[in-house]
Amino acid sequence: MDFKKAMKAFDKYVSSYDMKDKNIIHKYRHTYKVVDLMEELANRLDLDDEKIFISKLIGLLHDIGRFEQLKQFSSYNDHATFDHADMSCCYLFEEGHIRDFVENDKYDKLIENAVRNHNKKFIALMDDESLFFSKMIRDMDKVDIYRGIAVDYETKFDAKEVSKDVLELFSKGEIIDRKLVKSESDEVLLDMGFVFDFNFEESLDILVETDNFDLYLGTVKVSEDSEKLWKKVREICFDKINKGIN
Repeated sequence: MDFKKAMKAFDKYVSSYDMKDKNIIHKYRHTYKVVDLMEELANRLDLDDEKIFISKLIGLLHDIGRFEQLKQFSSYNDHATFDHADMSCCYLFEEGHIRDFVENDKYDKLIENAVRNHNKKFIALMDDESLFFSKMIRDMDKVDIYRGIAVDYETKFDAKEVSKDVLELFSKGEIIDRKLVKSESDEVLLDMGFVFDFNFEESLDILVETDNFDLYLGTVKVSEDSEKLWKKVREICFDKINKGIN
Protein backbone atom coordinates (compact mmCIF):
# COMPACT_ATOMS: atom_id res chain seq x y z
CA MET A 1 0.00 0.00 0.00
CA ASP A 2 1.82 3.04 -1.31
CA PHE A 3 -0.11 6.27 -0.83
CA LYS A 4 2.67 8.30 -2.46
CA LYS A 5 2.02 6.33 -5.66
CA ALA A 6 -1.67 7.18 -5.42
CA MET A 7 -0.93 10.88 -4.95
CA LYS A 8 1.47 10.87 -7.88
CA ALA A 9 -1.19 9.29 -10.09
CA PHE A 10 -3.77 11.81 -8.91
CA ASP A 11 -1.50 14.78 -9.58
CA LYS A 12 -0.75 13.41 -13.05
CA TYR A 13 -4.47 13.13 -13.77
CA VAL A 14 -5.23 16.66 -12.55
CA SER A 15 -2.31 18.12 -14.53
CA SER A 16 -4.28 17.49 -17.74
CA TYR A 17 -6.76 20.19 -16.63
CA ASP A 18 -6.34 23.97 -16.49
CA MET A 19 -4.49 24.59 -13.24
CA LYS A 20 -5.04 28.33 -13.70
CA ASP A 21 -8.80 27.83 -13.36
CA LYS A 22 -9.79 28.89 -9.83
CA ASN A 23 -12.40 26.15 -9.64
CA ILE A 24 -9.87 23.47 -10.57
CA ILE A 25 -7.47 24.84 -7.96
CA HIS A 26 -10.31 24.90 -5.41
CA LYS A 27 -11.16 21.27 -6.07
CA TYR A 28 -7.51 20.17 -6.01
CA ARG A 29 -6.99 21.86 -2.64
CA HIS A 30 -10.26 20.43 -1.32
CA THR A 31 -9.19 16.91 -2.26
CA TYR A 32 -6.01 17.00 -0.20
CA LYS A 33 -7.77 18.65 2.73
CA VAL A 34 -10.27 15.78 2.72
CA VAL A 35 -7.41 13.26 2.59
CA ASP A 36 -6.00 14.79 5.77
CA LEU A 37 -9.41 14.87 7.42
CA MET A 38 -10.06 11.22 6.53
CA GLU A 39 -6.76 10.27 8.14
CA GLU A 40 -7.66 12.29 11.24
CA LEU A 41 -11.08 10.65 11.55
CA ALA A 42 -9.62 7.19 10.92
CA ASN A 43 -7.15 7.71 13.75
CA ARG A 44 -9.89 8.89 16.10
CA LEU A 45 -11.91 5.79 15.22
CA ASP A 46 -8.84 3.62 16.02
CA LEU A 47 -8.65 2.07 12.56
CA ASP A 48 -5.64 -0.05 11.63
CA ASP A 49 -3.01 1.01 9.09
CA GLU A 50 -4.70 -0.75 6.18
CA LYS A 51 -8.03 0.94 6.84
CA ILE A 52 -6.32 4.30 7.33
CA PHE A 53 -4.82 3.84 3.86
CA ILE A 54 -8.26 3.01 2.43
CA SER A 55 -9.74 6.06 4.17
CA LYS A 56 -7.13 8.35 2.65
CA LEU A 57 -7.54 6.74 -0.79
CA ILE A 58 -11.30 7.32 -0.71
CA GLY A 59 -10.60 10.94 0.21
CA LEU A 60 -8.19 11.27 -2.69
CA LEU A 61 -10.61 9.80 -5.23
CA HIS A 62 -14.02 10.95 -4.04
CA ASP A 63 -14.20 14.03 -6.29
CA ILE A 64 -12.04 12.95 -9.22
CA GLY A 65 -15.06 13.28 -11.52
CA ARG A 66 -15.40 16.95 -10.59
CA PHE A 67 -12.52 17.95 -12.82
CA GLU A 68 -14.20 16.66 -15.97
CA GLN A 69 -17.47 18.21 -14.82
CA LEU A 70 -15.80 21.60 -14.46
CA LYS A 71 -14.16 21.23 -17.85
CA GLN A 72 -17.43 20.38 -19.60
CA PHE A 73 -19.91 22.56 -17.72
CA SER A 74 -17.88 25.12 -15.69
CA SER A 75 -20.27 24.25 -12.89
CA TYR A 76 -20.57 22.16 -9.73
CA ASN A 77 -24.22 21.41 -10.41
CA ASP A 78 -24.81 17.72 -10.89
CA HIS A 79 -26.85 17.70 -14.07
CA ALA A 80 -29.29 14.94 -14.95
CA THR A 81 -26.70 13.53 -17.33
CA PHE A 82 -23.64 14.16 -15.15
CA ASP A 83 -23.36 13.18 -11.50
CA HIS A 84 -19.77 13.80 -10.42
CA ALA A 85 -19.66 10.83 -8.04
CA ASP A 86 -20.99 8.50 -10.73
CA MET A 87 -18.47 9.96 -13.17
CA SER A 88 -15.71 9.32 -10.64
CA CYS A 89 -16.75 5.67 -10.45
CA CYS A 90 -17.00 5.39 -14.23
CA TYR A 91 -13.45 6.66 -14.65
CA LEU A 92 -12.06 4.55 -11.82
CA PHE A 93 -13.91 1.27 -12.19
CA GLU A 94 -15.58 1.02 -15.59
CA GLU A 95 -12.52 2.38 -17.37
CA GLY A 96 -10.15 0.59 -14.99
CA HIS A 97 -8.13 3.56 -13.76
CA ILE A 98 -8.41 2.47 -10.13
CA ARG A 99 -5.26 0.40 -10.82
CA ASP A 100 -3.39 3.67 -11.40
CA PHE A 101 -3.89 4.39 -7.71
CA VAL A 102 -3.78 1.01 -5.98
CA GLU A 103 -2.59 -2.38 -7.23
CA ASN A 104 -4.69 -4.54 -4.89
CA ASP A 105 -8.32 -5.01 -5.96
CA LYS A 106 -9.37 -6.35 -2.55
CA TYR A 107 -11.23 -3.20 -1.60
CA ASP A 108 -12.48 -2.05 -5.01
CA LYS A 109 -16.17 -2.54 -4.21
CA LEU A 110 -15.82 -0.79 -0.87
CA ILE A 111 -14.07 2.19 -2.46
CA GLU A 112 -16.61 2.33 -5.28
CA ASN A 113 -19.55 2.30 -2.87
CA ALA A 114 -18.03 5.06 -0.75
CA VAL A 115 -17.15 7.28 -3.71
CA ARG A 116 -20.49 6.77 -5.44
CA ASN A 117 -22.51 7.55 -2.33
CA HIS A 118 -20.54 10.48 -0.94
CA ASN A 119 -22.78 13.07 -2.62
CA LYS A 120 -26.16 11.37 -2.61
CA LYS A 121 -29.05 12.64 -0.50
CA PHE A 122 -29.23 9.25 1.21
CA ILE A 123 -26.80 6.33 1.30
CA ALA A 124 -27.83 3.29 -0.73
CA LEU A 125 -28.16 -0.12 0.89
CA MET A 126 -24.78 -1.84 1.07
CA ASP A 127 -22.59 -4.05 3.23
CA ASP A 128 -21.60 -2.81 6.67
CA GLU A 129 -17.97 -2.07 5.81
CA SER A 130 -18.87 -0.05 2.72
CA LEU A 131 -21.48 1.79 4.77
CA PHE A 132 -18.89 2.65 7.41
CA PHE A 133 -16.47 4.21 4.91
CA SER A 134 -19.32 5.92 3.05
CA LYS A 135 -20.30 7.64 6.29
CA MET A 136 -16.70 8.69 6.87
CA ILE A 137 -16.26 10.35 3.48
CA ARG A 138 -19.67 12.06 3.64
CA ASP A 139 -18.72 13.59 6.98
CA MET A 140 -15.22 14.74 6.09
CA ASP A 141 -16.30 16.07 2.71
CA LYS A 142 -18.81 18.32 4.48
CA VAL A 143 -16.24 19.50 7.03
CA ASP A 144 -14.02 20.87 4.29
CA ILE A 145 -16.81 22.18 2.08
CA TYR A 146 -17.41 24.87 4.70
CA ARG A 147 -13.76 25.93 4.58
CA GLY A 148 -13.67 25.85 0.80
CA ILE A 149 -16.74 28.02 0.32
CA ALA A 150 -15.55 30.53 2.91
CA VAL A 151 -12.04 30.86 1.46
CA ASP A 152 -12.72 30.74 -2.26
CA TYR A 153 -16.23 32.09 -2.87
CA GLU A 154 -18.53 34.95 -1.89
CA THR A 155 -21.89 34.00 -0.41
CA LYS A 156 -24.95 36.15 0.25
CA PHE A 157 -28.07 35.56 2.35
CA ASP A 158 -31.32 37.47 1.88
CA ALA A 159 -34.42 36.32 3.78
CA LYS A 160 -36.66 37.52 0.94
CA GLU A 161 -35.05 34.98 -1.41
CA VAL A 162 -35.52 31.96 0.85
CA SER A 163 -38.04 29.45 -0.52
CA LYS A 164 -40.81 28.34 1.82
CA ASP A 165 -40.19 24.62 1.27
CA VAL A 166 -36.45 24.99 1.90
CA LEU A 167 -36.96 26.93 5.14
CA GLU A 168 -39.56 24.44 6.36
CA LEU A 169 -37.23 21.48 5.86
CA PHE A 170 -34.31 23.35 7.43
CA SER A 171 -36.38 24.34 10.47
CA LYS A 172 -37.25 20.66 11.00
CA GLY A 173 -33.59 19.68 10.79
CA GLU A 174 -34.19 17.67 7.61
CA ILE A 175 -31.91 17.25 4.61
CA ILE A 176 -32.77 19.67 1.81
CA ASP A 177 -33.21 18.28 -1.68
CA ARG A 178 -31.06 20.29 -4.08
CA LYS A 179 -33.92 20.24 -6.57
CA LEU A 180 -35.79 22.63 -4.26
CA VAL A 181 -32.99 25.21 -4.29
CA LYS A 182 -34.05 28.28 -6.28
CA SER A 183 -31.74 31.02 -5.01
CA GLU A 184 -28.34 31.68 -3.49
CA SER A 185 -30.02 32.04 -0.10
CA ASP A 186 -31.58 28.59 -0.49
CA GLU A 187 -28.10 27.30 -1.28
CA VAL A 188 -26.83 28.80 1.97
CA LEU A 189 -29.47 26.90 3.94
CA LEU A 190 -28.68 23.71 2.07
CA ASP A 191 -25.00 24.07 2.97
CA MET A 192 -25.72 24.99 6.58
CA GLY A 193 -28.03 22.00 6.79
CA PHE A 194 -25.10 19.64 6.25
CA VAL A 195 -24.78 19.64 10.05
CA PHE A 196 -28.00 17.57 10.17
CA ASP A 197 -26.30 14.73 8.29
CA PHE A 198 -23.18 13.82 10.26
CA ASN A 199 -22.62 10.20 11.22
CA PHE A 200 -19.91 10.15 13.90
CA GLU A 201 -19.52 12.18 17.08
CA GLU A 202 -15.83 12.36 16.17
CA SER A 203 -16.80 14.08 12.93
CA LEU A 204 -18.66 16.81 14.78
CA ASP A 205 -15.67 17.19 17.09
CA ILE A 206 -13.46 17.71 14.04
CA LEU A 207 -15.95 20.19 12.57
CA VAL A 208 -15.82 22.25 15.76
CA GLU A 209 -12.04 21.98 16.18
CA THR A 210 -11.29 23.10 12.61
CA ASP A 211 -13.50 26.20 13.03
CA ASN A 212 -14.57 25.61 9.42
CA PHE A 213 -18.27 26.07 10.16
CA ASP A 214 -17.70 29.31 12.09
CA LEU A 215 -15.41 30.51 9.30
CA TYR A 216 -18.14 29.82 6.76
CA LEU A 217 -20.81 31.63 8.76
CA GLY A 218 -18.53 34.60 9.23
CA THR A 219 -18.05 35.10 5.51
CA VAL A 220 -21.72 35.00 4.50
CA LYS A 221 -22.90 38.51 3.62
CA VAL A 222 -26.29 38.95 5.29
CA SER A 223 -28.65 41.70 4.12
CA GLU A 224 -29.75 44.21 6.77
CA ASP A 225 -33.36 43.02 6.92
CA SER A 226 -32.34 39.35 7.20
CA GLU A 227 -30.61 39.39 10.59
CA LYS A 228 -33.61 37.94 12.47
CA LEU A 229 -33.88 34.88 10.24
CA TRP A 230 -30.09 34.55 10.06
CA LYS A 231 -29.91 34.41 13.86
CA LYS A 232 -32.63 31.75 13.92
CA VAL A 233 -30.98 29.45 11.36
CA ARG A 234 -27.61 29.79 13.09
CA GLU A 235 -29.19 28.78 16.40
CA ILE A 236 -30.75 25.70 14.76
CA CYS A 237 -27.33 24.62 13.49
CA PHE A 238 -25.50 25.20 16.76
CA ASP A 239 -28.23 23.40 18.68
CA LYS A 240 -27.74 20.38 16.43
CA ILE A 241 -23.94 20.47 16.80
CA ASN A 242 -24.21 20.76 20.58
CA LYS A 243 -26.70 17.89 20.84
CA GLY A 244 -24.48 15.64 18.73
CA ILE A 245 -25.49 12.55 16.78
CA ASN A 246 -28.97 11.24 17.57
